[in-house]
Amino acid sequence: MILETDNYRILIEKKNINLPKITNSEILENLLDNRNIKNENNNDFLTDLDLDSINPYEFSDMKDAVDTISNFIKLKKNIGIYGDFDADGLTGTAILMETIEYLGSTAKPFIPHRENDGHGISEKGINTLIELGCELIITVDTGTNSYALIEETIKENKVDFIITDHHIPEKEKFNYPILNPVLNAGMTEYSGAGVAWILSKALFDYFDIPMKEGITSLATIGTVADVAPLLKNNRTIVKKGLLEISKTNNYAIKALNNISGKKFFYETPETEYISFFMAPRINTPGRIEDPYTSLKLLTAKNAKNAHNLSVKIEQMNNKRKSLSLELWENIQDQIDFQKNKPLIFIDCTNYPLGLLGPLAGRLVENLSKPIFCFAKKENVYKFSCRSNDSYDLFDSLSKLENYFVNFGGHALAAGFSIKCTDYESFYQDMLESSDLKLKKSKKNYEVDMELDFDSFNYNLWDDIKILSPFGEKNPDPVFYSTNVSIEKVKAIGANKNHISGKILNSYNTFDFIGFNIPNIESLSKGKANLIFKLRTDFWNGKKQKKIQILEIENS
Repeated sequence: MILETDNYRILIEKKNINLPKITNSEILENLLDNRNIKNENNNDFLTDLDLDSINPYEFSDMKDAVDTISNFIKLKKNIGIYGDFDADGLTGTAILMETIEYLGSTAKPFIPHRENDGHGISEKGINTLIELGCELIITVDTGTNSYALIEETIKENKVDFIITDHHIPEKEKFNYPILNPVLNAGMTEYSGAGVAWILSKALFDYFDIPMKEGITSLATIGTVADVAPLLKNNRTIVKKGLLEISKTNNYAIKALNNISGKKFFYETPETEYISFFMAPRINTPGRIEDPYTSLKLLTAKNAKNAHNLSVKIEQMNNKRKSLSLELWENIQDQIDFQKNKPLIFIDCTNYPLGLLGPLAGRLVENLSKPIFCFAKKENVYKFSCRSNDSYDLFDSLSKLENYFVNFGGHALAAGFSIKCTDYESFYQDMLESSDLKLKKSKKNYEVDMELDFDSFNYNLWDDIKILSPFGEKNPDPVFYSTNVSIEKVKAIGANKNHISGKILNSYNTFDFIGFNIPNIESLSKGKANLIFKLRTDFWNGKKQKKIQILEIENS
């Protein structure tokens, strides 16, 4: 079986074991079955569905929302859009801004600053929009549980509210229209940008105008960035959006493609392109500086402005990478000092708060312990925390709620603030209340099929592409094969922590690549057991079908 590492225990969930050599169509049937796509639903899943098949009025409050917004548009009144600073919130905000302005009115955005405002609706943000003359405020990716503040604002000011969000509500009935898929049983699990797209579609349908180019691209970026399930209507939106991204004339998307190094596409991109290239760049200004830079790009009105903003974002992205590297190097002494403690606290003061979450996530992967990254801001410490299945952050932190200025999160990720003067007692209480039993993290692979490697052929890459786009709830197919012939294994990359080589079966030779594969010295020419998936790269105008190794050991 695949070897364990210092931090990981490898578990393989085998849904189809020891299958003999089978055809590509039989492999596809198994992959559909693993995704709970039954025979009677195969056609719906595989058919290239039309965006017009999506019905916005599945949302029970959609008619009220459309009636209110359309009246404001007809009267050409200012409409406030209260968004969030991550890629999902920013793309959703851009969707509604583009929609409202295209239909003839004016949209005024407010995006909270990560360090100064934090997540969620604030009195400051609402007042900013009211001062801009907004008598209607539409939220994006936020607002569901800010009902007390919203109701107070409605009572004291002549302001209407419409909430578009996807976060879990604390109650079921509201005194204003709310578009939230959680409130409608069986609905697609939309992201914030997805809900904004649905509202946009309803408005374009109401005015009997085709949807503006680029809006589906924005919804696709937000959906993938927020890791929404790529099933039902999300699948349709993302499939259409990826195609639009590759061919669009939208200024923002073209500029993002250029700075991402994808000036042209040989074929429709996969969701990985959004996850690793587009979304991180959209997120960067909100992590280290001003999120409005991304919003201005996403709503750019000409190519020159979009280009200039994209260049600025790329400079910020390089700065983020540099700061992240510097922070990583500067905290090593703190890690060494605490390496035998059950909980690790990392002081990141003087660095942007937006770097803390990614850092905590990286440390959890490396150390298999709960990580509490924090930075001092005025008289409080602001924390971003990550954990694994050995420690429930939400449950543990909830027992110490008397310390918190604010707090939110779940078992694996949380954020909170405490007064600086409370830090020492909070730290001691955390250690004393911890019943952490250190154990290795489980690195789970839901392997679709264990196959004789002779079943693999170059047509399989194209045949399983019909299942794409891949992502949450529809993952890239993962395979497991034993006694596979490998040769020409070598370390590659600047740090020599990746590998490449050749894999042979009775009929073909395949190139392989593996990222962050340790212990290459233990591999030799001969036979190996592999967990892998199929990837397609383009290099110098040529399409390359490769095996991407996830785990490898000698047979």
